[in-house]
Amino acid sequence: MGRPTNIIVVSESYRELAEHFYRYLLRLGYSPKGCRSRYNYLKEFLSWLEQQGQNQVEKTSPADLMRYYGHISERPNKTTGGILDPKTTHGHMRIVRDLFEMLLQEKRVKANPCSTLKFPYPKQSEERTVLSQEEVKELYQVTETAQERAILSLSYGCGLRAGELVNCNVANIRLREKILIVPQGKGNKRRVVPMSSGVVKDLADYHYNEREALTGERNYKPGENAFMLNKTGRRMQKWTFNGRLKEIIERTGNEAIKEKQITTHNLRHSIATHLLEQGMPVEQVRAFLGHSQLETTQLYTG
Repeated sequence: MGRPTNIIVVSESYRELAEHFYRYLLRLGYSPKGCRSRYNYLKEFLSWLEQQGQNQVEKTSPADLMRYYGHISERPNKTTGGILDPKTTHGHMRIVRDLFEMLLQEKRVKANPCSTLKFPYPKQSEERTVLSQEEVKELYQVTETAQERAILSLSYGCGLRAGELVNCNVANIRLREKILIVPQGKGNKRRVVPMSSGVVKDLADYHYNEREALTGERNYKPGENAFMLNKTGRRMQKWTFNGRLKEIIERTGNEAIKEKQITTHNLRHSIATHLLEQGMPVEQVRAFLGHSQLETTQLYTG
């Protein structure tokens, strides 16, 4: 990983800043191990600033950051002897960006000097498969029933995991409050998912029209509280969700979408990517998705 060790920061104010940043990361939800790694990366940046004669981090300019980027891109890996892995280099710069985001929130700087800079992220060998926003619109456009729209709105609009789709009950959907309750998500963690007006409409159309009809099917049992019912009146299972999604995809006639082999979980990946593209803070996306560690959400940030 090329993690810096034995980095000496002379300035007491910089040492205090590094400790403050560490506590800030903990509050955001990073794991202690992840915080320690990022703390070390920050110490390397602060040590570099000292070597440049810059003892006030607030005076750091975009030009300074580009010089640091050049420095870190060429710094030897202390483990292998070669240069740092491009992903590690990107990680260093992301920590610098997060530092100035913290300082901006605390009104210690007027602008984040990273905001106008781009540090390219190397392509991963195994990228998460997602749909573009236009491709998601295509899926909605070819739906034929309220239930099909509800499947898309739960998978994409609410970002539910496959198991959460199956376990979703009528009582978990609060249409008037525009929230969906996930009582036991991954790790048995409860979360509240906000719903847009469009999602509320889709779920209401299905609930008050088509679901009521499904309660009359042969396998429906009185008192069944599953929100999504299959054609025989039973709780819809994972394979049925994906089967219905496949039918929607086939209907688009879009070969690019077909080739992606999309499942409901890919729709979850897609909404995460789109929210971040639209500028939602990664901490809010983390809460929306129900990730226990912020690092998991940051896999989408590239």
